[in-house]
Amino acid sequence: MSRRTKIVATLGPATDTPAALEAVLRAGVDVARVNFSHGAPEEHIGRVANFRAAARRVGKFVAVLADLPGPKLRVKLPALRFLNVGDTIHFSLSSAPIEASDLVITEPEMLADVRPGHRMLLDDGRLQLTAGETSGGRVQARVTVGGPLHPNKGLNLPDTPLTMAALTDRDRAALAVAARAGVDWVAVSFVRGAEAADEVRAACAALGMNVPVLAKIERPEAVRRAGAIIAAFDAIMVARGDLGVELPLEQVPTVQKQLIAEARSAGKPVITATDMLDSMRNNPRPTRAEASDVANAIFDGTDAVMLSGETAVGSYPVEAVSCMDRIAVETESHFALVRGRGPLVTSYTAADEIDESITLAACALADEVGATAIVTPTLSGRTAKLAARHRPRARVVAVAPTDAVLQRLALVWGIAPVRMTPVEPGGDRMTTAVLDAFRAGTIAPGERVVLLAGHPIAGGPRCPTVRVVRIGAGGVPGEP
Repeated sequence: MSRRTKIVATLGPATDTPAALEAVLRAGVDVARVNFSHGAPEEHIGRVANFRAAARRVGKFVAVLADLPGPKLRVKLPALRFLNVGDTIHFSLSSAPIEASDLVITEPEMLADVRPGHRMLLDDGRLQLTAGETSGGRVQARVTVGGPLHPNKGLNLPDTPLTMAALTDRDRAALAVAARAGVDWVAVSFVRGAEAADEVRAACAALGMNVPVLAKIERPEAVRRAGAIIAAFDAIMVARGDLGVELPLEQVPTVQKQLIAEARSAGKPVITATDMLDSMRNNPRPTRAEASDVANAIFDGTDAVMLSGETAVGSYPVEAVSCMDRIAVETESHFALVRGRGPLVTSYTAADEIDESITLAACALADEVGATAIVTPTLSGRTAKLAARHRPRARVVAVAPTDAVLQRLALVWGIAPVRMTPVEPGGDRMTTAVLDAFRAGTIAPGERVVLLAGHPIAGGPRCPTVRVVRIGAGGVPGEP
């Protein structure tokens, strides 16, 4: 069977050669993530261009996701420093040390909100400190769990509300590079509230970018405000790396399920990320626990699963993608085990009501008549996304006239993007979509197919329409 869950892979040195890019694309990559926390602007622009070129050679529509750095605090340390339990250390509130032994971090102004008793976690929580008094431009802290502190390691403040803007200066600089590179999605790090969506969209518009925006859920307050954030953004990412430091680790699996369920209920795409096959950075096979982790996220209903260091800097990037593909295909073959729990989509706006009813009916019809595909001609991708949100058994084939739309749809569960042949005014877009889907190899002669279109006639009025056809010789649609 064809895989419905999408695979996101992070680009990096391990995938920089044309051969490596083609190999991971053939292995199953649907979306390339560009991590703007690392690397120079020209590196990012070059990687996106090379990825696009490889996708054209492979003949595949793929998305590029720009992952902004956000207010990620990192320690500016010139060399390894060991922190002993009971040590008292100081963080400077400025970009320079007050005394020689002070630790200096990126975005030092964020330390102004730290209060005595707040936890200060270094290196993904491996080192733990408790904040003391702030005076003389310095925050005092006592080491409660010690160890080696390496340069550029992160600092998390799980007890400290962050009051800075949604976009940092580094984010705005990264957005300018993303605009030059021509990305399809923008991911915003450390989102704390729904208002961030408007700020990010305005910043994108100022750069001439009209792309969907994704909220990374990494902070406790984001979990508490998840409903509003999901409503405001176009998609979310369950970013379990920082989330697992900011929250008690034992809460992360439940929070993951909660966030996926809320995104699914709202019909918004959701990516599950971090440490999915992390052992494959250095090994050709994952652990059993990692395989179960990927499968459980798919059973939960995630649209996509993500690889980070496994493909960016790992020794086995192609094997990691291939392994994730196999796990996804096997898991999806058992979807019947988790069906029958009622509709997954439970919330939509009044404006969506008619379309929602029609797309749900089209998915139910496909099940009843044994259709293998739902083919939908679409200008914006909206009709295809509305169908995919119901997780039909039939594959969803989105036939659109522009690369931009097809590339964005590469992130959405179950959608196979296909380029549409230009249709003359008054032409039948539904028949054209079937022929295009046939030529792309997404449907075959003898298959029964449901056609779903908001605008069935090119240039005509918006009249949502559903048809059932049988694919004949040469891809010509006939009687069902």
